Amino acid sequence: MSRALADVLPLSPAQEGLLFHALYGGDDVYVIQARFAVDGPVDPARLRAAVEALLDRHQNLRVCFRHKGLDRPVQLVPRRVRLPWTEVDPPSDAELERILEADRLRPFDVTRPPLVRATLVRRRELVLTMHHLLVDGWSMPILARELAALYAGGDPLPPAPPYRDHLAWLRGQNGERAAREWRAALADLPGPTLLRPGRSANAGAASMRQGTVEAELTAELSQALRRRARRSGVTVNTLAQAAWGLVLARLTGRSDVVFGTVVSGRPAELAGVESMVGLFINTLPVRVRTGEPGLLQRLQDEQARLSAFHHVRLADVRRGAGELFDTLLAFENYPRDGLASSGVRLTEVRDATHYPLTVTVVAGERWWLRLGHRADLVGRAETEAVAARLTRAFELLAGGSEHGDVLPEPEKRRLLVSGNGAARERADGSVPERFAAQAARTPDAVAVEHGGHTLTYAELDSRSGQVAAGLDVAPETPVALLMERSPDLVVAQLAVLKAGGCYVPLDPGQPRARLDRLIADSGARIVLTSPPAAAGDGFTPRPVHPGSAAYVMYTSGSTGAPKGVVVTHANIAELAADRRFAGHRRVLLHSPHTFDAATYEVWAPLLNGGTVVIAPPGPLRPETIRRGRLDAVWLTAELFRTVADLEPGALAAAGEVWAGGDVLPPDAVRRAARHGVRVVNGYGPTETTTFATAHPVAAEPGSGPVPIGRPLDNTRVHVLDARLRPAPAGVVGELYIAGTGLARGYLGRPGLTAERFVADPFAPGERMYRTGDLARWTFGGELEFAGRADGQLKIRGHRIEPGEVESVLESSPGVSRAVVIAADAPGGGRRLIAYVVPGGTLERTRAYAAARLPRYLLPSQYVPLDRLPLTPHGKVDRAALP
Repeated sequence: MSRALADVLPLSPAQEGLLFHALYGGDDVYVIQARFAVDGPVDPARLRAAVEALLDRHQNLRVCFRHKGLDRPVQLVPRRVRLPWTEVDPPSDAELERILEADRLRPFDVTRPPLVRATLVRRRELVLTMHHLLVDGWSMPILARELAALYAGGDPLPPAPPYRDHLAWLRGQNGERAAREWRAALADLPGPTLLRPGRSANAGAASMRQGTVEAELTAELSQALRRRARRSGVTVNTLAQAAWGLVLARLTGRSDVVFGTVVSGRPAELAGVESMVGLFINTLPVRVRTGEPGLLQRLQDEQARLSAFHHVRLADVRRGAGELFDTLLAFENYPRDGLASSGVRLTEVRDATHYPLTVTVVAGERWWLRLGHRADLVGRAETEAVAARLTRAFELLAGGSEHGDVLPEPEKRRLLVSGNGAARERADGSVPERFAAQAARTPDAVAVEHGGHTLTYAELDSRSGQVAAGLDVAPETPVALLMERSPDLVVAQLAVLKAGGCYVPLDPGQPRARLDRLIADSGARIVLTSPPAAAGDGFTPRPVHPGSAAYVMYTSGSTGAPKGVVVTHANIAELAADRRFAGHRRVLLHSPHTFDAATYEVWAPLLNGGTVVIAPPGPLRPETIRRGRLDAVWLTAELFRTVADLEPGALAAAGEVWAGGDVLPPDAVRRAARHGVRVVNGYGPTETTTFATAHPVAAEPGSGPVPIGRPLDNTRVHVLDARLRPAPAGVVGELYIAGTGLARGYLGRPGLTAERFVADPFAPGERMYRTGDLARWTFGGELEFAGRADGQLKIRGHRIEPGEVESVLESSPGVSRAVVIAADAPGGGRRLIAYVVPGGTLERTRAYAAARLPRYLLPSQYVPLDRLPLTPHGKVDRAALP
């Protein structure tokens, strides 16, 4: 051993993990920064000598690390080191924060000692910045007491127990048995508990900017928690773990959750451990089953049983299971003022972590909560909301409940208010009545325009009346319209409604067998392929109730049998009366009339004095938009992307572009916005009459998903969990829709209607539609689409959202579109297959994904396609993928 070295030591398991991240994890974020207030006039030389004496006392504060050419890394202990010392006097607190943050982000070279820097601020505050390899937060009170004693002088301190004693104790433990015990405790865990799946690791120091939210419990609540712990025979730490488990269950919609907890790692049987300085803490999983009785006792018993194995490496626990959690709970059972020592006081410890959310509970006279959040993953507003929910969880536990709702009542009320669209007077009358009133006001205005020919309101009223006179139908009699897009189609639709019937749109291009099936299912006895000959001018419109059926539109069913959605006159009238469409005077009709977007394209202009501009036959061409003098056009998300790619300038000719039906790509919005296009992301299933929510998209929509916005007029939306409780903002739940756009139900399917159209628990006597779509509220009060409730995949025990993989692939250079599905693997099990429309090589795409996704999210096969197959409605046809 060199004379310059005092010792060569192995690493603890925790040190090995941190060293790996420091060497290979990109920017090194594992730095701890402690701030000490120094009383009275400061003697810089004496304070510097006191810090240097700390390094002399604790050999692990002087170490550096070596790994090259070695089977296992070691830590070298120099006999002496030179302490980096800086003195600063910044003119403002803001400048001080900038200096300290820069110091915290400045990486250490772990091969060059010491891994400690000292900064004296304004001659009254000391800041020690250290690599986490040397110490943990639990060591800070020890350092504070010793620093105060060394600075004050007086009697010498007793020798410090060496960290090498802890390393020797670790070598005597049975690590394999400990790992087995932990894996057994997690054996039937349904999956990881992740707030930000796939996004917690592999970020650099600059992107992992830390934010902090603090909250203090009342003295009464703190005392009640201590009483509850004594009454239940559990520790206050168990109460904290149960509270965080209840919050996580609410945030994830699961009853069996797991999170990380920080344990001291200081075995009671190790002599002098309470005075040792070093990296002792360990992070281990805590499993909480919130749905079972006896929550507190079971949690206490399991943690007590596992406490003998706190020395195990988390990597050994996770072996074969992958990531288990991405939130961390730390419990400190000492008062905040317990960190004070005469002369030197520890005032703050900044401790970075790669986890999105780290919760610290300090159980003093008044319990104190500190929530550290990675600002790149969890915003401050969301963290503040989590703090309020955690406080509510403590209130429930203190009151004797283990299963109450942690969502505070004010937050529930805000969620319900956010889900209410603007209230306005309902649109009275049937569609024929409202059209007749409009025709009387503007008889000479153009109602329909097609290929240079027009129909005025008076002409459309007359022609539809003549056709209606020849339709001998009873109220709500279904009449099939097997017609192409044309003025005759609009005449036929209005004529059927005037006659009291309801129209059934059918696509002539569909196979005959399917058409026969739809006609039979609808009960239509009349099939119009063109309007019948006029029956005279003497037609007298029949009274039609607004609640009568106006049309039956078929959508695909999960069982393979199409289902007919019954939409009423009142539904159409309410859609057309929405204030968002007041300026939509000229609207392009180009959607198949079997697609619910055609409801908007026809009736929004006709019931407001506007013009239906009918596109030529065949696929929509950008030139049609350019020459149409349109106020608005609806495009599916896929079609919008195509036009934005090829001719974004054509979209600028329309006043507003409404797009949706699938996830709206932000990059396409940006391309269109550069040409002055105003884009609105519209969302709504057929069962809610075309649109339920809308979001005017900013010119720069950002990197996240484009919101689907807020409810239309007289519409209510709820994001609910499995127990029909409002999902907290930022949390995914199932989307339910209520209000005046709600369809009657499914034709001839009372069971399915009852299953999907359910009682609204927030509006007695009213219904809401269960969409099967997943969504979340943003903290700005907007809805974000989050996939399908039934679209989740499970492969090798991992729950996988295909949208996450697709988003990464589509951000890869050269990939314009991607779809990910699950398929049977040749050797059994399931695998992910990615279908991509590439502009580069697949190997490049593979490498790009591998650098951004955990292994279990990587597709095992990539299939290049020139273009993705689409349904007639412009959505990706997954069934047609090869």
